Amino acid sequence: MEVETEDKPPGSPLIRDFDIGNYLANYNFFLKYEGVNPTGTQKDRISKKHVENAIEKGYETISVATCGNYGASIAYYARAMGIKAVVGIPSEYSNSRYAEIAAYGAEVIEKPLKYEEMVEHIRDQADRNGWYDASPGSQNKDIDIAGYSEIAYEIYDQLGFAPDYVSVPVGNGTTMYGIYYGFLKLMRSGRSDKIPSFIGASTAGGNPVVYSFMNGFRRIVELDQNSIVETHSNEPLIAYRSYDGQRALDALYKTNGKASYVSDEEMVNMSRGFREIDHLSVLPASASAAVTALKYAADNICVIVLTGSDK
Repeated sequence: MEVETEDKPPGSPLIRDFDIGNYLANYNFFLKYEGVNPTGTQKDRISKKHVENAIEKGYETISVATCGNYGASIAYYARAMGIKAVVGIPSEYSNSRYAEIAAYGAEVIEKPLKYEEMVEHIRDQADRNGWYDASPGSQNKDIDIAGYSEIAYEIYDQLGFAPDYVSVPVGNGTTMYGIYYGFLKLMRSGRSDKIPSFIGASTAGGNPVVYSFMNGFRRIVELDQNSIVETHSNEPLIAYRSYDGQRALDALYKTNGKASYVSDEEMVNMSRGFREIDHLSVLPASASAAVTALKYAADNICVIVLTGSDK
């Protein structure tokens, strides 16, 4: 399988739902569609920066633990910029994008570990072998916030103002906090007069950010790893430990936000609707953000951050 890569900068359009198939039937909803990025997700925003940083610091290998999308993105940019990628994937994950990652030339490590355990395994291997660690929670994690903050800048420039709400799917909480941080910088610089309220969407199978918020906890609570239920649809969201969970939880409280669980059935149905009516390929886990937007922001201007389905 031969895969071409191109050094296309990440970035995405803001689509008014009313202007396409109008599946959500809401004039005030805007879709920040990350599916146009080279590997189809918002991960491209941080992967490119991590690979550039690794090269600048003299690393020959970049490593990452993934449930699929992030690994494909790191492998893509590593190949494009000429360094080696090592990608760790839990062997039981069904949505791993394994073939694509391998086609980009990455070394794939599969082990019967949960995602969080794979993150720690790759972190240990990076330390032992002198690899650059791009996994969540690494010493290079500030790059993640810088990359995702660009989504806020784009939303502001595309709309011309800050929306009332931004709805984001939540796994580790990094994307949500990064967007929040971007709007915070816009307000501090005097460009924006407000920060949107944030809506967090995650899986009913278990997520610390949404669990903690729904129970009124101000400090993030790590879940019992035996209580979470992984499925094909919820793999990008399921977690017993969210690496940027506290910062995402703080963002929810600071913006008077909302958060709730979404069932697999709701995710899949929403994804199917986007495909059949709006002709957008949306990952079911990402479609959870549209489910919660309808629940909490139906009468307000809301931007929904959507990840593309697997390419």
